Amino acid sequence: MRVYKDKQYLVFDYEDGRTVKYDFATKTAIGIKGKPVKNLCSQLSGFTVDQLFESCDDKQYAKFLRYIKTVESENYRICNIGTILDRVPRYSKFEQIFSAGIDQIIIDKKRFTYSLNEIPKSLIKICREYDIKISSRMIGYYKENPDAHYVAFSSEYMSLDKEDIFDVWTADTWRNGDYKCQSYFNILIMEFGYNAKKLYLYLDRLKTLEAINSMHYLIRELYDYANMMRQLSDKYDKYPRHFLTTHQIAIRNYQRMKKEFSEEMFKKRINKQYECSFGNYTFVYPNSTQDIKDEAVQMSNCVSSYIDKVINGECHILFLRKKDSPDKSLVTIEVRNNQIVQARRKFNDPVNEEEQKVIDAFNNKFAKVKENAA
Repeated sequence: MRVYKDKQYLVFDYEDGRTVKYDFATKTAIGIKGKPVKNLCSQLSGFTVDQLFESCDDKQYAKFLRYIKTVESENYRICNIGTILDRVPRYSKFEQIFSAGIDQIIIDKKRFTYSLNEIPKSLIKICREYDIKISSRMIGYYKENPDAHYVAFSSEYMSLDKEDIFDVWTADTWRNGDYKCQSYFNILIMEFGYNAKKLYLYLDRLKTLEAINSMHYLIRELYDYANMMRQLSDKYDKYPRHFLTTHQIAIRNYQRMKKEFSEEMFKKRINKQYECSFGNYTFVYPNSTQDIKDEAVQMSNCVSSYIDKVINGECHILFLRKKDSPDKSLVTIEVRNNQIVQARRKFNDPVNEEEQKVIDAFNNKFAKVKENAA
């Protein structure tokens, strides 16, 4: 037996020259005598469905027919070749996919919704080259931002592998406001302004240095971090060196900063006499509680918890900055009784020798102010 497609027909050629056909256009079987017959199986007696599949010239088409048999047999077993061929039109988009030989890279075929010409060629190329499986949802996410996905394979990584990249692409969340699922990756790129290439390299570094192996977990946590930070301030570090620690600090600060502070009371406490310069450094007094929140975000510290203390008159908060970069956080300062009692760099690290000299100069200056005032 030889089985092959010829235009609208599936042809069954016996070795003795007899021929049986199935017409897909009319769903009609044409028997050995060349006339329509009601039962195709009666014309193919002695052959099982699987034997007919094995006889197909086109092995990809045979796989396509087997796929139909498997799906259609989920509720009850189908062994009739006529029934299988009758249902081929339901799976027309899959015929193209099997014919192109990309059926092996598709997962969850039962829920697959794309035809061959709807799948980006660049995605097919990636999946074939790196043996990555694709799903309908992943294709949708890829089509939203093809370049950001394709660039994943343009860098060399220490630890990130193809399974990790698949997880990064497919980790998603249901967003009530949009009434649809969206990938965390696309949200970070398209809404939060992350750079795709930098993000892949950052995830690779976190997997390597912070031993975070689950990309589903990591991309979700990074989204959570970015979502909180953006609500607090747009001046946050998108790629913090110590992510797990920074994320915990962000959670703490987020809880604290949700509290409303009286701007009017804060402005009454502003003391501009503390604004002064020494060498290449300048001391800046925040103009609002938001300035202190921004400082907390940029420095990954708990200075936001001091807003109440400033309002209550317990202390003052200053920012030590470079003169040529007055808007860039450097050192956070706490002042009590005209003296600096606490000075911390990012992550609460201690100040360096040069910064300490500037702090000493400040303390000397305002110690004299205090003495003169006395």
